Amino acid sequence: MFTVRLLTVTPTRRDFVREGLNFYIERLNRFCNFHLVQVREAPLKEGEKGGMEWARRRAAVALAAKRAGGFASVQVDPNGRQLTSEQFGKWLDEARRTKPGLDVILGGAAGLDLMKVDLVLSLGPWTLPHELARLVVVEGLYRAFTIITGHPYHK
Repeated sequence: MFTVRLLTVTPTRRDFVREGLNFYIERLNRFCNFHLVQVREAPLKEGEKGGMEWARRRAAVALAAKRAGGFASVQVDPNGRQLTSEQFGKWLDEARRTKPGLDVILGGAAGLDLMKVDLVLSLGPWTLPHELARLVVVEGLYRAFTIITGHPYHK
């Protein structure tokens, strides 16, 4: 079965986000082996010289170390491509036909340096808290799998 891993920083702290993640992960596991992989975010001190850039670089290095060889890869970034659910489903379907899995990479509050990936994906022009973005990504993966398989969820 195809493996999907969401690589992200910091644990989910808000109960409502954790409940939403559990809701969609349970359903997502019908279509793939889903894993949430988290690394600790580097602490950022107020006013620290180069602090945001340093935090983005550190997060990228930590997440890169967790990537699986041979997997397709997506990085969520505000400057990425905006795809419809159907377009992302088509991209995901191609990835699952040619690769053993997918790593979806999502930064924390400081963001994330751009990495070499197959797709840089934007969730849209709005700014979202990183925990909420995590939930949006998992729901989007579930929606894409239902589109691929003809499940009525997307209708």
